[in-house]
Amino acid sequence: MIKKIFLFGAAVITAMTVCAQYPQFINTAANRIEMNGADWSELSGKLARRAGGDSSVVRILHIGDSHIQAEMVTNELRKLLQERYGNAGRGLMMPLRLAGTNQSHDYSATSPCKDFTQTRLLKMPWPVRPGITGIAAQPGAKTTVTWHPKRAGHSIVNAKLLTSKGVKDVSPAVAVDSLTTDIAAGESVYGLLTDNGKPGLLYSAIGNNGACFNDYLLIDKFAEQTPVFSPDLIILSMGTNEAFSYMSDAEITRSINDLVRLLGHYNPDAKFLVLTPMECQKNRNHGHKPLSPYYDINAKNKHVAQLIKDECARIGVPVWDFYTIAGGDGCSDRWIDAKLFSRDRIHLVNDGYVLQARLMFDALSNALR
Repeated sequence: MIKKIFLFGAAVITAMTVCAQYPQFINTAANRIEMNGADWSELSGKLARRAGGDSSVVRILHIGDSHIQAEMVTNELRKLLQERYGNAGRGLMMPLRLAGTNQSHDYSATSPCKDFTQTRLLKMPWPVRPGITGIAAQPGAKTTVTWHPKRAGHSIVNAKLLTSKGVKDVSPAVAVDSLTTDIAAGESVYGLLTDNGKPGLLYSAIGNNGACFNDYLLIDKFAEQTPVFSPDLIILSMGTNEAFSYMSDAEITRSINDLVRLLGHYNPDAKFLVLTPMECQKNRNHGHKPLSPYYDINAKNKHVAQLIKDECARIGVPVWDFYTIAGGDGCSDRWIDAKLFSRDRIHLVNDGYVLQARLMFDALSNALR
């Protein structure tokens, strides 16, 4: 089979591969999932049957920080996985802009109401309690929210509205390209979970700027609510904010353990994958604006990445070590030279996240063969 691959945006053709021709600073030999004794055979079998044409839906839930909130990495990974296993729809859409923050560009959530009480996970004190998605948008009067997924194949056939009043089935009578939902005054909106009624892969992402593992433990009944996604695979990717925090090693490892344990309790059939953060840099003016032209490598990223690896090995959870795969010590300078980092030297630009997604796709493909 001939597949299209990419080299920093330039399309080329090769045979019998879906891999990108990666930059030399990428540690391709390390691009694998360390299974730590976990058994993914059931998940592999389900995906193999799906690829073979059965009518199942395989569901992924990805929980993370600001690297996930913007969904540049998950949008690309969703696309690649749906090309292989079938497109089952958009999955979760979060009303992040209504909550006063940034959201993915591949969907919109709009409302005629301009009077929303806005809650974000890391902006305390919370005006109203956040829901399962870590945010809340609560209108001051009865209104509507219109949800519009923009990518081809992401029409809405089935829809569940996630609000402070519970999970509501708001499925349209026929497939639609956008869906308008009624919201009562004082009812907090958390998100809309959608699919297109077709077999394939459904990829939902919950991301919150500034989030650490332990922040999701602050959300009331967070893990208890996640079965609404019926996840076959739960991906956790945090660590960057822990590396900028004053959390102790014990606090970080305990929060990883607690989040995995609680999610596993309420989703006993789900498999897990945890990602480490890659190296990034910190501004010498300690985050104040305007940014200084001088940066230092945040050495704590390496330490946190190792803590994540060690704790996952101890509890038998698979790890994808992005710190090592991205190039390890000193790699942030090479990513910056390749124009893959954003100006803050913490986040990547879209091309950087696309590169990360394609590396993840290759690692997942090998682990699920």
